[in-house]
Amino acid sequence: MGIPASLGQRRTPLIPSTGIARPFGLRRLAFKLETANPTGSYKDRFIAAEITRLLDRRAAVCLATSSGNTGAALAAFAARYGLRCLIAANERTPSAKLAQMKAHGAVVVRVRGFGASAESTRTVFELLRRLAAELDLPLVVSAYAYCPEGMVGVESLGRELLDATDGEPHHVFVPLGGGGLYTAVCRALARRWPVHAVQPEGCSTVVSAWKRGDGLIRPVHSSTRISGLSVPFDIDGSAALAELRACGGLGVTVSDDEVYEAQRMLLQLEGIFAEPAGAASLAGLLKLLEQGAFSPETPAICLVTGSGFKDPDSIAAAAKQAGRELLVAGEELPELLRREARP
Repeated sequence: MGIPASLGQRRTPLIPSTGIARPFGLRRLAFKLETANPTGSYKDRFIAAEITRLLDRRAAVCLATSSGNTGAALAAFAARYGLRCLIAANERTPSAKLAQMKAHGAVVVRVRGFGASAESTRTVFELLRRLAAELDLPLVVSAYAYCPEGMVGVESLGRELLDATDGEPHHVFVPLGGGGLYTAVCRALARRWPVHAVQPEGCSTVVSAWKRGDGLIRPVHSSTRISGLSVPFDIDGSAALAELRACGGLGVTVSDDEVYEAQRMLLQLEGIFAEPAGAASLAGLLKLLEQGAFSPETPAICLVTGSGFKDPDSIAAAAKQAGRELLVAGEELPELLRREARP
């Protein structure tokens, strides 16, 4: 193997809560800021490992699927290492993520129904799998089922949690879409800590199976607006379900509105600039706390998986609720600022 591909990913901050823990009576709460990775999400860990593998096999072109962050990370690393990048994107992928992919030179194709309909999503995966085999192209999907070597790169996240806490057990809250991230964190922690799975109500594949008590990941029609967590059928869901049961974690579903509220709390009480999918972990923690299923005395870590720059519409909505913007003439400025400065 050659020199590992890198844009400086990993070693992201683990920071204690300053504004949310106390009002909710939480003794210890911390946030793992995957937003600090070079393209703004944890997917840089996956792509760095996957690109290293592709360079070793002397690939010149790669084909990928993405709801946004995988494509953005792949496009950046592909630009750095001289690969041509073709991406089939989720129809609901936020414009900022599409722009990030295209700015790095990727060819992006949005596919109708992809990421919402289980049937359409499965069909697209099969088409891409056959095309990749026909053209002898690597198919890049952030899942153990497709790219196990790349997903090993994501396991570094769990190891960083162990290092940062000196191995002291914490309860970890993880947003769950396809199941790859959740599986990677559990494997890195070797099932020593409880890891809780948080899914949107509108795309609850793994958590629904966990609640039913069976092992079947049933396909769904995804109605969630949280695009990064919209995976309507089993990719790594079965693996995630097995890890969820083995590690003693809980499965919790949250509404889109609860996710957006958690995003606003991160923005306004913690100063953390997160996209909605990255705030789902906090929404899940607060939901379990409200239900009495999680003790406020328990040390907790929420993974914040992606930057707010990824979804400008959600940031604009939060800004409209929280902030103010004023336009005045220069001579009016002193009086306005005096008034605004009063306690």
